[in-house]
Amino acid sequence: MKLPNFLFNGPLNALRSEMGAPLSNSFKAQGVVKLIDLPMVEVLRTAGLEVNFEDVKRLKDGTLGYKGHRVLLYIRDVQSYGDRATLPKFHVAYCKTLESMRAANRFQRYVVANRDDGLFEVNLLHEARQKRPVALAVCQFCLGMLGWNGFPQGGSSTERAQHVKAFSLADFFKRYSSDLVSIRPDHTSNTAPINEYTADWPDVSERVKHQRNYGCEGCGRRLTLRLGRYLHVHHSNGLKYDNSDGNLVVLCIRCHAEQPLHGHLKALQDYHDFLSLQL
Repeated sequence: MKLPNFLFNGPLNALRSEMGAPLSNSFKAQGVVKLIDLPMVEVLRTAGLEVNFEDVKRLKDGTLGYKGHRVLLYIRDVQSYGDRATLPKFHVAYCKTLESMRAANRFQRYVVANRDDGLFEVNLLHEARQKRPVALAVCQFCLGMLGWNGFPQGGSSTERAQHVKAFSLADFFKRYSSDLVSIRPDHTSNTAPINEYTADWPDVSERVKHQRNYGCEGCGRRLTLRLGRYLHVHHSNGLKYDNSDGNLVVLCIRCHAEQPLHGHLKALQDYHDFLSLQL
């Protein structure tokens, strides 16, 4: 069907003239394409999102958050030295590496993501800025800070490398949900238990130390029963009433003092006495 040309319609032109309405300017179809932004959750699970580091938050459990999502953090640009590319580590916690980078104001093209396959989109500068997914290794300092599966902070390089190789992002996000918005607390302000040790805590603590052979799961030191006062049992999630086996980590007082919000232990006499021991 062909539309009529209303410029030659007498009654309409007369009415337009009476109203003092000018003719509209000529127009033509604009071939403008508006790109549709993918939802953030999809971007985080695929290519990742380049962000200002100041927008990345340290969560209470030491992990990293960005706009309602728990995220990983890594550097996108891969530099090369000679014929060898230096691959960055990815971070799952606010470790001392990130603290030092913040202090030096050296945050460069950091990207947040929460894909769980171990692949990360990077710019390979030695390959004419080719962007492709590559496998990266987790930061050892992050594993030590979280006490991930008894990561041996003071162990040999071989032991630490084995823990890095065994680390699984799928397992990480099972323990630490990627969606912070949908997480609902188990209790209300009226039903939440008081965050204090259970009445049987002394017995629980001694049982766990015995089961784990009186060894520090941080530095690997094994203490005799005589030195048991310097061996603590730490609640990973900060809930003192949660005595589930996976939440309890045996640490010497020095390693315990390095855990988030436990710096006050360094003021204790036991801490200084332990440091003076020749172990």
